[in-house]
Amino acid sequence: MKRQVMAAATGVIAVFGAPEKAQAYDIDCAIMLCMAGGFPPGAVCARAYRTMIRRITPWPSLPPFGVCTFAHVPVELGGPGGEGELDTSLPEYEWLNRTHVIWFRGRSYKERDMPRQWDWSIRSCDTTNQTCQNIQQVSGSLSPWPTTFLSESGQQIAFPTVGARNVMVEYGDYEGNMGHSEWFSY
Repeated sequence: MKRQVMAAATGVIAVFGAPEKAQAYDIDCAIMLCMAGGFPPGAVCARAYRTMIRRITPWPSLPPFGVCTFAHVPVELGGPGGEGELDTSLPEYEWLNRTHVIWFRGRSYKERDMPRQWDWSIRSCDTTNQTCQNIQQVSGSLSPWPTTFLSESGQQIAFPTVGARNVMVEYGDYEGNMGHSEWFSY
């Protein structure tokens, strides 16, 4: 019997590859920590960057990251374990509500016998992309979009310089400081 189990396990590994080593961190924590450092080189941050981009590039996008609690890390790997959910409505987690996904769409065009025109829009959505609001929406402007705009959280943010469709993440920390990622074209 033991030989059959070992043979089956060897067959599974041969077909699917060896199981990956368990990670002692929550990918959402890795995304936030790596984002704060500008996604420095390394396996953890490379995986975190790929995961964040994979989440925000489809339409509608997925939340770029969730709450970093280490709640999904088993006790034997140093986490608290448990299946409970964190109550993010508590005052100490208010900073999570300042996280927004900001979408930019823009184009420049010239119709026959008309001057060049620009259209653009900036939308700000919560991390689930369920609640969104237009920050700016302009059609047929005779001048290009401005260099900066004021975000929903009051940050002065530069417009993207390349790409017709871009996305960024605006976030706040637990002390109330605001920050944002770079623009990512998609």
